[in-house]
Amino acid sequence: MKNLLVILLVLFLKVYAFGQWAIPANMRATNTMERISETNVSGAGGSTLYGLPGSPGEVIGDYYLNKRWNHASILLYQSETMIEGYPVKYDIKNDLIEIKTTTGIKVLDVRKIKNLVWTDSLAVAPQYFVNAKEFKKEKESYAGLLEVMVDGPLPLLKRTELDVREPNYVPALDVGSKDTKIFQKSVILYSKDGELIVIKNKKDVLEASGDLSKEVEDFIKKNKLNLSKDAGMRRAFEFINSKKS
Repeated sequence: MKNLLVILLVLFLKVYAFGQWAIPANMRATNTMERISETNVSGAGGSTLYGLPGSPGEVIGDYYLNKRWNHASILLYQSETMIEGYPVKYDIKNDLIEIKTTTGIKVLDVRKIKNLVWTDSLAVAPQYFVNAKEFKKEKESYAGLLEVMVDGPLPLLKRTELDVREPNYVPALDVGSKDTKIFQKSVILYSKDGELIVIKNKKDVLEASGDLSKEVEDFIKKNKLNLSKDAGMRRAFEFINSKKS
């Protein structure tokens, strides 16, 4: 059997001796097979072992409250100055308003802003914002702009926070994610006597409504409001504020 393999190998070499080889000599060498057999199996297919960089990670999500440019009016604390008509974006991570001007992008620290209203390019109704420092703090310290979902004696507010998940890729094991993932989460609050109070469930809504709690509970049940959704919470507080006005 061994002699037969030797004869076949000799014939193979003679056939391709004067032609173009499909496999380069350095790949056909015996020591190449030895190197492959000695390679750690866990490293097979790992491009970094051969000096080839893997695909880079991406940033999934956005640091902006709304990635579109929205025309806005801004009321500053300083001398009640108004900035009007410019397209803006709200950078939640850095608490900055980016303003698009004819001479480039300007930035404005949110701490200088008392109120902001913009018209979303995809929405009909304007969105109103108020600086969190206009309110007293309860247990947590809030900063930045709060969206005014419902205005009235008992304003309903929304704070958007970022949950940034950094890459956890382990090259040696080729496991994990190379991407930076940005999630936005909402905290719903209401203001009572200037104090910010977090709303987590229906019980908190009824507590906020005070002596209207039975009437509000009936309204929620009758209209089948889903308080885990903005629309349901908005309707509940529109009803509460209509009764308190």
